[in-house]
Amino acid sequence: MKQDRRIVIIGGGIAGVAAAEAARKQDADASIRVLSSESFMPYYRLRICEVIDNPAIAETLSLHAPSWYQERRIDILLDQHVVKIMPDSHEVELADASRLVYDSLILSTGSESFRPSIIGIDRPGVYTLWTLADALQIEAALKQTKHALVIGGGLLGLEAGYHFRRKGIETTIVEKLPRLLANQLDDTGSEVFTRRVRSFGVTVITSGDIIAIEGSDGSDHSPVRQVRLSDGSVIETDLVLVSIGVRANSSLAQSAGLAVGKRIETDDHMRTSAADIYAAGDAAEPQHFWFGLWSVSRAQGQIAGMNAAGADVVFDHSTPPYLLNTMETKVAVLGEHGLLSEPQYELDVLMDTNSGNYRKLVYREGIFRGFMLVGDTHEFSQLQKDVNQLKQQL
Repeated sequence: MKQDRRIVIIGGGIAGVAAAEAARKQDADASIRVLSSESFMPYYRLRICEVIDNPAIAETLSLHAPSWYQERRIDILLDQHVVKIMPDSHEVELADASRLVYDSLILSTGSESFRPSIIGIDRPGVYTLWTLADALQIEAALKQTKHALVIGGGLLGLEAGYHFRRKGIETTIVEKLPRLLANQLDDTGSEVFTRRVRSFGVTVITSGDIIAIEGSDGSDHSPVRQVRLSDGSVIETDLVLVSIGVRANSSLAQSAGLAVGKRIETDDHMRTSAADIYAAGDAAEPQHFWFGLWSVSRAQGQIAGMNAAGADVVFDHSTPPYLLNTMETKVAVLGEHGLLSEPQYELDVLMDTNSGNYRKLVYREGIFRGFMLVGDTHEFSQLQKDVNQLKQQL
């Protein structure tokens, strides 16, 4: 009698859950286990900053009710730490020394917050924010906080800063680049967005290079009291949030001998260099394609799950849009930016300073190539459709 396929998924984020769901649709009889290192059922990570306002929201963030997994016969195992992958024997070893055998293995191990080598970064009062547990810890610390400082002006840092300010906490955001969202917006778009951030009473410092996080006394273990910038200035603060990007959790794959660069390398089927092992989400990089976006992780998880269960489908490498919804405004960017220093572009620009809206359409050789929207993004769906249609015609 043929044995049912055994599928093991390491990681309970959206890539892992999407992989499990897709695998079940592909193979009705497979055994599917998801091993999560977290204590919470898989949750909607994009909303964890809301926990800063109200910790009770944590209970509402689950992707699915327990019954959803039960109905699909997907086993979610929490607080499970995988310490070793053995490709030759098709086994994974857990922290308690137990082992699970797999026929197909999916690595959706995700990322962790990057902590730079700044003097004092390990002192009390310095946090990172990536998990629900992080958000709950920060929420508790904020009860004794009068001034919070965020290192990094990306999506997560901005959203955290917004929620800090909503709680009445004096908030400063320090961005190392010359402007906020420098990789997504041009000078004008960033100016419009930054004006919106400052309208909430958030202090924004750009081109700010923090060189030390200093405490209340000379010891390395005293709580944070100020940060020092490279220009010699200091900013007093009770809490520091480090939010300057993430690093892939690829150590398991590397130890198992899989091909790993910055992330776990895969082909367009999300297959790694080892037989019957797939990867998806933040930790995966299919043919040098990587965007740390929820939608991309979900799509990769679906492909990995289907193929791990016997399908033969490929991942779509289309560049996704950049979407941001924070500070009670929105940003949508897709395609070429059309910098003014490059004369081959023709631009259609509208800006309403009073409303905080900015709209930029980019053309090259008469063909619509991209757009930026700040504030009013109601045209996003149609503009995305237009860009993608014209791209297909080229």
